Parts: sequence; structure tokens; C-alpha cells
Amino acid sequence: MSVNEALQDVCRRRRGRPALRLSSEALDYENLLDRIEARAESIAGTGPVALLSLDAREPLAFMVDFFAARRLGRTAVIHAEGVPPLLRARREQSLLGFLQPFSSETVFYSSGTVGSGKAIPLSDEQLLIAALAFPPSATIESTDRVAIAVPLGQIFGFVRGVLNGLLVGAETIVYSPRRDAIGEGAALGATLALISASQARLAAEVPGRAALRGVLSGGGPMAEGVAQKIEAERGVPFRLGYGLTESSGLGARQSLDRPRCTGSTGLPAPGLTVTIDAGGSLAAPGQTGEILLSGPAVFRGYADPAEASPLDAARRLHSGDLGFLDSEGELHVRGRAVSSIAAHGRYLCAEELEAAVLEKPGIAEAAAIPLGDAFGLLLVAEDPSEAFLQQVREHVSRRFPAFARPRRLRLVETIPRSPSGKLDRLAAARCFQT
Repeated sequence: MSVNEALQDVCRRRRGRPALRLSSEALDYENLLDRIEARAESIAGTGPVALLSLDAREPLAFMVDFFAARRLGRTAVIHAEGVPPLLRARREQSLLGFLQPFSSETVFYSSGTVGSGKAIPLSDEQLLIAALAFPPSATIESTDRVAIAVPLGQIFGFVRGVLNGLLVGAETIVYSPRRDAIGEGAALGATLALISASQARLAAEVPGRAALRGVLSGGGPMAEGVAQKIEAERGVPFRLGYGLTESSGLGARQSLDRPRCTGSTGLPAPGLTVTIDAGGSLAAPGQTGEILLSGPAVFRGYADPAEASPLDAARRLHSGDLGFLDSEGELHVRGRAVSSIAAHGRYLCAEELEAAVLEKPGIAEAAAIPLGDAFGLLLVAEDPSEAFLQQVREHVSRRFPAFARPRRLRLVETIPRSPSGKLDRLAAARCFQT
């Protein structure tokens, strides 16, 4: 079954039920199918056949265009929010040499933190597997109203939000929260909310309980204290996950139908094999190594054949992330291998350092940046005073072992990020040069 056939089946069964809601417009499943059919006819009647461009800045048109492309069997290219027009044009021009206009593939892009990103083709089959991998009791049920606060043009928001929600017959609500993604999602009548790690940190500081049956988060490391605070003070079950664009967003996810394991990202997705490579051998439970992913949802390789493939001879995807599997089989992600920091003769995980300093109330964001044989911490704080910075120093002295303490702390208004929202470590390092 294709993605388009799966949606048609849902539309027949959920005819008249709410499907999509934005601030200015709402569609039921019958209206959605009509809109897709009309759009497909419009595309088919246009000029020269080319790759179809999908613009995530316009959520409703973006979702309709995706399903119209799948109905026509056209190769589509997703441009995430925040990608400038010049880069969009350059990406599409480059793809003309690698992809045919008719295929079952949709092209996503990696984050491009230090470059223009890599083109990642994902087939209908892979997206369908990823969207429906988890049982409804673990994630999204047909009776849910799912509020999506994360970008739709990135794999987490697209697969776990748009596709998962629509293909089980739920109502999908797209919104842009101001500060409290949890409370604002509940105010829209949602039962579930999809939010980013940074949105979760802000929402954890807002008082008051929220009427949601759960929050699903992804897209970055999360301090355990944030998850605990949301559950204790907001009264909402909070579940993390892990996945890559190259694996169609699949990796591991904490389930809503079982207790959350502290520090983990949950059990591996059904149909996906997660192994830990400890220097060429299989790691024992609890032993850290590189996370490898394999299964039918893993991509075939980058669109540009000149890009080095992250797949080995056994078709295992080398994630570049460090982690371990515990005795219960749950995956614990420690951080990126390339962002490990060599300090005082030891290797430290940048994400763990950042998560530890974020435990200090009043710190909104943190970035660990290599500084020679040590590192510094860039911090965004609600209180930019020297007195608060001294409190942070005291927190670091208590929380970090001596070998893992930063050489410098610096408060900044914003931490440099790429268009996709991920940390730009090269730009961040320049903040210590002024």
C-alpha cells in the first residue's frame, strides 16, 4: 500500500471527521481528499515535468501538495521553514542531475549545520513504515487531536506529526506557540502535543497544569530535570524519542503506554534493529559506542553519489551518535561523536555537559564549545547579571567533576544556530574570541 492509498482508505472511513486545522482554516477528511484531487489535476496540467517543490512555510498547501505528489508518482523536494530562496533554488538545480521527475521518493535535507545539507530521498514505503511503526496506544490514536508545534519540513514533525496523525485518522492542529507550547496546545483543544526540546524547556517554567494526555518531544537532547518538572508540575506525561532523517525518523521512542525510563529515549522502533558498535565489536548492555540502525525504513543513500555513504556493507546506518542499550533494551543517547570534547586528557560529551548546566533554574539555553584542551559554555539566561553568573559557577562546581569543568562561562543574548535550529558550533566558538 502506498501513502496515498493509505490516506484514501482513512478518508473513506473518517469521512466528515476533522482532519487538519490551522488558525485560519479547517478541513475534514472528505474536504482534504477533494483538495488533494484538485491539486493533483492542477499539477498534472502544468508545463514541463520537473521535480515538485514543497514549501513547508505554508502548512496546509504543503501537506496537500505532498499527497498530490504521491498520487501522481512525482518526485518531490521538501524545503523546510527558514531555508532561504537562493539555497532552495540551488538545491533543486543540483538534484536535476541525480533524480528523475517520476518516482516514489520525497527528498528531505539534513540539517546543514556547517553546510548546505545533504539530500535524503525517502520512498513511499519507507515513510509509510515510519509513520505507522508504533502502535496507536504508544503514540497517536484515531481519537486524538494532535497539536504540532515543531517544523513540518523536518522529519520529526512530518512523520510523527503529519503522517502519523492523518494516517490513523486523528485531527492535526498546526500552531506556533509563543512561550508555553504545552498550555497553548491544550487551549486549542488538543489531546497530544508535539514539541521540540527547546520548547519543552520554556514550557517547564510556566506554572499550571495542562489537560493533555501526553507530550511527544524530539529534535535535541533533553535534561532529565525538564521532563520530570513537566510531569510533576504540569501533570502531563512526557515522552522522548530518537531518530534520523536517514532512517525516516525512526530510532527509538518512549511509549505513552509504559512508564518512562529515566535517561533513555525508549525501546527501538518495531521493525528497526539498533546495535551499538564498540570499536568493531558488539557492545555489551550499558557499554557506550556508536549507534547503528538497520531495517526497511533506512534510506538507500544520499541523492548525490559523491556524498560518502553512512551505510556499511551490511546496510547498517552509522548514525554518528554515541549511546548504549540498557539491560531492558532501551536506548540511551549520549550525543554526537563529532561533538565530543577533548578536555584534560578525557573525552566529554557536549550534550551531557549542556544538559547538566541546564538543570540550573534560569538558564534557557547552553552550548559547550571546545577551547584548546578545555571547553567553554555559552549560556542564555533570564538574568544576565554577574551575580547570577556566579551562581552558575557554583552550580558547575557542585555538579561537574573537576576534570569536566569549563574553562570559561559566557552569557549571550542568543546562541548561534543554523536555519534548521541546530547549534552552529563554529559560529558559537567565535563568541569566545570577542
